[in-house]
Amino acid sequence: MRVFREESGQALVFTALCMTVLLGFMALAIDVGLLFRARRNVQIVADAAAVAAALDYKYNGVVSSAKAAGQAAATANGMTNGVGGVTVAINLPPSYGPYASSTGFAEAIVIDPSPTTFMHIFTHSSSADVSSRAVAGAGSTSGCMWTLDRSGTDVSLTGSGAISAPSCDIYDDSSASSALTLTGSGSIDAKAVGVVGGYNETGSGSISPTPVTGIAPAADPLSGLPVPTIPTGTCSSSCTQSNTGSGNLTISQGTYTNISNTGSGTLTLNPGNYIITGSLTNTGSGSLILGAGNYTIDGNFSSTGSTSLTLGAGLYIVEGNLTLTGSGSMTGSGVTFYTEGTTAVTGSGGMNLTAPTSGTYSGVLFFQSRTDSSSFSLTGSGGDKIQGILYAPDSALSLTGSGSLSVALDMITDSLSVTGSGTITDANYAVTVNSNSVLSRLALVE
Repeated sequence: MRVFREESGQALVFTALCMTVLLGFMALAIDVGLLFRARRNVQIVADAAAVAAALDYKYNGVVSSAKAAGQAAATANGMTNGVGGVTVAINLPPSYGPYASSTGFAEAIVIDPSPTTFMHIFTHSSSADVSSRAVAGAGSTSGCMWTLDRSGTDVSLTGSGAISAPSCDIYDDSSASSALTLTGSGSIDAKAVGVVGGYNETGSGSISPTPVTGIAPAADPLSGLPVPTIPTGTCSSSCTQSNTGSGNLTISQGTYTNISNTGSGTLTLNPGNYIITGSLTNTGSGSLILGAGNYTIDGNFSSTGSTSLTLGAGLYIVEGNLTLTGSGSMTGSGVTFYTEGTTAVTGSGGMNLTAPTSGTYSGVLFFQSRTDSSSFSLTGSGGDKIQGILYAPDSALSLTGSGSLSVALDMITDSLSVTGSGTITDANYAVTVNSNSVLSRLALVE
């Protein structure tokens, strides 16, 4: 019997089988690649829809309006709910996850049936559902103390006083070995402390948590905040207004050279816009009442002695020195100071200063010119109320507290020096008081 061992043609069979398998894998790779591309597109739509809905809700506060804005954003990015099998769901608050019960957060869930070219051979389906989810909301930076000088000692605490800021991050941009120094029995307590350089502790004091060194310098978080336009004017009559003795005087908006209040009387400036080409001074034991409006003071603005000061809501531009150091009461709600000289504020007679909660300078209490390195000192005492953002990026801030001083003050300065024997408790303003401040941000959180 003859046995045939002819093997010609086997390679062709194996090649054909391998090519079939390879072509199958290639076909699957093409489909999978297309699905990955489809998922990226769906994620883009979900992100845009969530941000648009959260942004609309932030400013309008109406759920139906926010949902409509989210749907419009999805359509603008190429996917419309109910068209071509697409599903776009906008939920306020989110339907699940860590922000499920958080007002102000918006969730977008997008499902798009993406066609498949080869996978349907195995799955008997001509498309595969591709879905993505995004959550956006008004987040707030956890930082509330930034010192921007790249050399020397940026943060120093001396004496037995303490800084308690458990919800705040502290950023120290100095690369020096003594970028942060603690001398004495005081303490610094924060959510986190980051230092570009190093830190020194002398005495029995403590820093908690232990600072993280070697971080990258933090950027100025308000570098894009616009500088106010400074109006000008010329006084033509009754340019000097002075209230003396025990009498009272009321004046109306306009341009003046100098305005002063001395003695025990009350000087009232009616609501409106004022340009003072000289100075505004308040001395003695009387009262100065400034109506709501905008004030431009080319010279100095000072309130000293035992006189009281009432500040109406508005923007106060001081091109000279700002000195509010009287022993009388000082109140101002919805106020922003823009200064170009030295600033000294003392609240020994009771201080209640709060920043506006809307507009261009939402949350900004003090804004010292970015090119002004003049000193800035703030002294408070128990019972004072100070809420807002202190932005003086080129200035050395001296912060002093006596007794127990509680503030909600986010500080961005060149350096910070804390002295005194009291405890300064600082709540994160952008988190606890005004989520619409210029330090707040709208962010994708999921």
